[in-house]
Amino acid sequence: MVSTAVNGLAGVVTESSQQQPRLQYLLRLALTSTLYLFTGKLGLWVPFTSGNVSPVWPAAGIALAAVLLWGPRVWPGIALGAFLVNFWSPVPAWAAVGIAVGNTAGAILGGYLFRRITRMSLSFSNVMDVAALITAAVVSPIPSASVGSATLFLTHVQAWSSVGSAWRIWWLGDAMGMLIVTPLFLSCRNLVGFKATRLTELLALLVGSIATCAALFGHTALAARDDVLAFVVFPFVIWAAMRFRIAGVAIVTFLIAGIALWGTAAGYGSFVKHNPLHNAILLQVFIAVTSVTGLILAAVVTERLRTEERMSDQAELLDLANDAIFVRTLDDKITYWNQGAERLYGWKRDEVLGRLSHDFLKTESLRPFSEINAQLLRDGTWQGEVTHSRRDGSRIAVTSRWSVWRDKRGRPLGFMELNTDITERKRSETNIRALSGQLLQLRDDERRHIARELHDSSGQIIVALIMNLAVIEAEAEHLSPKAVTACRDSAELLQHMSKDLRTMSHLLHPPLLDEVGLPSAIRLYVEGFAERSKIEVTLEQSPQFGRLSSVAETAIFRIVQECLTNIHRHSGSPTARIRIARDEVEVRVEVQDEGKGVPPDGTSPGLKAGVGIQGMRERVRLLGGRCEISSGKGGTLVVAILPLTNAAVFVPKDGLTS
Repeated sequence: MVSTAVNGLAGVVTESSQQQPRLQYLLRLALTSTLYLFTGKLGLWVPFTSGNVSPVWPAAGIALAAVLLWGPRVWPGIALGAFLVNFWSPVPAWAAVGIAVGNTAGAILGGYLFRRITRMSLSFSNVMDVAALITAAVVSPIPSASVGSATLFLTHVQAWSSVGSAWRIWWLGDAMGMLIVTPLFLSCRNLVGFKATRLTELLALLVGSIATCAALFGHTALAARDDVLAFVVFPFVIWAAMRFRIAGVAIVTFLIAGIALWGTAAGYGSFVKHNPLHNAILLQVFIAVTSVTGLILAAVVTERLRTEERMSDQAELLDLANDAIFVRTLDDKITYWNQGAERLYGWKRDEVLGRLSHDFLKTESLRPFSEINAQLLRDGTWQGEVTHSRRDGSRIAVTSRWSVWRDKRGRPLGFMELNTDITERKRSETNIRALSGQLLQLRDDERRHIARELHDSSGQIIVALIMNLAVIEAEAEHLSPKAVTACRDSAELLQHMSKDLRTMSHLLHPPLLDEVGLPSAIRLYVEGFAERSKIEVTLEQSPQFGRLSSVAETAIFRIVQECLTNIHRHSGSPTARIRIARDEVEVRVEVQDEGKGVPPDGTSPGLKAGVGIQGMRERVRLLGGRCEISSGKGGTLVVAILPLTNAAVFVPKDGLTS
């Protein structure tokens, strides 16, 4: 029983859910039919309507709005409303049926054309929507005018003077109805929620429009004196478009059309000087021009405001950035300054806009600005480090990224800069570099100390042992043959140990480096390396090389030592070439092999980054130089360049300079 009850309840719910869309659909049909009937009767009440053909047919606007809102399924409501409007008028029933068919077909065609042209909103807030509405208003009345005028002719109903005249009035009347009533029906909801001040302004607009139209098309008939006075209503259309967009234009044009229509029918205004047909066409053209102008202007204003809002939102997002962002023109005038720039530099936006950036920031860069601007115009972007001034006078280092700002034709208008403060990072890097230099110096000092200990202390002990063994060997006749052999072997081992200690001491810190200088120390080391590794090494040194600072000579020696060690351990090259050159500006060290090369990051299996090549780079950087490594199938080339302008590289001393 419970299961049966549940199933029954589910069936009721399902049936109710199915009935709800059906009821909604029926309500839409009833509303469409009622509105069509009401606005159709309103159109037929125009005094100079002839044979159910009105100069303005607002029911066509209701039909198109219904199709746009609810789709072509509302056609029965349109057909019923169109039939009832004409059936209750002095036309035959078959004529009412024919007119209903034509009007329904026109509305469905208008909805189809609108959706084919644009799939945007129905608020007509862009030019494409307005263009789609105009296209629908021009094309969709063709079937309704054709079918309707033909039906009236076949049923012997005289509309205007002829079928052609009836067709023109019908076509223009339906078009006017769509241009006026459809936007009014679909956009007036946008007026809901206005503040009191806006409602007061809207009321003033409507009162002004009504008063002006009454003066032009009322008993005073000001427009009858001069036709051009009819266009005095245009300022109100422009006012409505600028302030209230589509909804305001729809209301104002509806009022203008209504007053102009009734005034012309009463014989007042600019459009009463000809026969009724000519007057009706002039009135329709006037209403069409007024409506189309207002709709297009409102759409353009809405698009511009939307673009400004979007740009404002983007500008607000830029203000949320922690980085300083500003835009300057080609002549260096600042046009945008975000809050990040205010926080970083201290100047407010109002203080810098329109002024030269260099007057505030005093930008300095290691590269000439002519080169930077050339790269900007060529590549579109540039990135590097510059120094800027803050409001308090302090200098800061920033990572700056520049991009070219161009117009739609690709012509440069200015530059956008995005700057990140790296002052603390640069200070930390300086401290780390100083610490790294101290560590390298401590390591070199420790090597020098160990080398001296091995040479002076351990070396002297080994020499003493060799001398003692020589004394023992002199008494060989008193020793057994076994003891003599052991003594001789021990002496040879001590000789090998002494040689190894001298080699180790030289590798740790060659004494010639301090005593004679770099060229001799390098030459001696290269000869020993070639003998030990069996690698053919070619050494080229500038004649009269002279002396450098102790730190620079040690750095060059370690660079050569590190490169030759890597060649021996990792490259597999049978040869190596070393070139050390000095001129008036710099010292250039080149080490090249013919091995398998290294990856771009300077590491290879078994070679830890930061120990070998990274340490070599750090030595060069501490001396203000640069280190470049290029590698390929033909081998690896290491180039280290030390500037003689750096005091840490070239320290003049009496008797040691060249």
